[in-house]
Amino acid sequence: MAKRKFLFLYLTTGAGHISTARVLKEQILKQNPDAEIVMVNGFDRGNILGKVGFELLYFWSTNFLHGLFPLIYDLGQHRAFVTLISKLMRYHTVHYLKKIFKREQPTDIVSFHHSLSTFAKSAVTRLHKKINITVMVTDPFTVPHVWFWDRSLDYFVYSEEAKRTGIEQKVPESQIKIVPFVMNPKYLEPFGKEDILALRKKHGFDANKKTVLLVGGGDGLPGAVDIVNKCVLRKAQFAIAVVCGKDMGKYAYLESLSRLYPKLDLHVYGFVNYLDELIKLSDCVVMKAGPATLIEVLSCRKPIIISRYIHNQELGNMRFAVQNKVGYFIQKPAKIYDKIEEILSDETFDERMAKNFDNLTFDTDSSKIAKLLLEKPVR
Repeated sequence: MAKRKFLFLYLTTGAGHISTARVLKEQILKQNPDAEIVMVNGFDRGNILGKVGFELLYFWSTNFLHGLFPLIYDLGQHRAFVTLISKLMRYHTVHYLKKIFKREQPTDIVSFHHSLSTFAKSAVTRLHKKINITVMVTDPFTVPHVWFWDRSLDYFVYSEEAKRTGIEQKVPESQIKIVPFVMNPKYLEPFGKEDILALRKKHGFDANKKTVLLVGGGDGLPGAVDIVNKCVLRKAQFAIAVVCGKDMGKYAYLESLSRLYPKLDLHVYGFVNYLDELIKLSDCVVMKAGPATLIEVLSCRKPIIISRYIHNQELGNMRFAVQNKVGYFIQKPAKIYDKIEEILSDETFDERMAKNFDNLTFDTDSSKIAKLLLEKPVR
């Protein structure tokens, strides 16, 4: 049997793409320890247009220039616009990927970002190689059309809604498979009241105090500072944990705020590799509707308040939580604070919410995806 070598392509636009890739890497190696997996950022340092136009612009448009992303998103729904951008970026990106593919000699390529898939195919074609290419669509429900720009590739999607979008974009149905949500298995590990108390002690929280977590992916939760400021004004009696991710400005401000108001039980974090523990020790999570964090929090059966979602792209994620009665969509900090107080003070809330979670079912066995990838014949 030929040795399998996977090349995983990702971009640093949010944390969901690379976290999905890391989980699948672990699952593949569990099933085939002899397999080799190489993680590659699809844009090298010299790809100025890619770095600025995708990674940097994504960060600013989703965190600060909120009117810009809807414009970019809506333009991206049109093939003519995508074709234009593709032509501008094609030479440099395909040349870079071609060098990577020639050096690594993969049997399989998995693209975790829509902006890389067609360039990967072009690079493989120019090498005159036969390599499996699979696109892992990381948006679960409302999927931007650009994911399905190349109609000749194989696609893994999370939902019937996503599959319908692919079919509408004229991708043959046989090339679209619905697969389980990809998430780290540690979020699925069972935990009880004693475990929660132990986690609160471990991370320096008052074991008997209600706790709220604010989280929003790799760049933290947009608007988290406004919510915390509201907690200061209202003299919140619950503990607050804020994960700022890579946003060091937000981290520095909240750290200063915690020293300025010592009575506010505020715990501030940068990037963490124990988000599962912070979720489990919390009573409620305020978050942006990113797909990875959404599924992770819901898998831990924690009620959520969605304060932000990316225009249309994360609309389906928000609707999924609200329609299944395991979350709320509230934007204004004052209203968010009121809902937190309502959740934490309602003695019957946990019992009612438990029933809603019992009715919420979704497959999270990512080992099935690893099996599908390994079952693809080497070409």
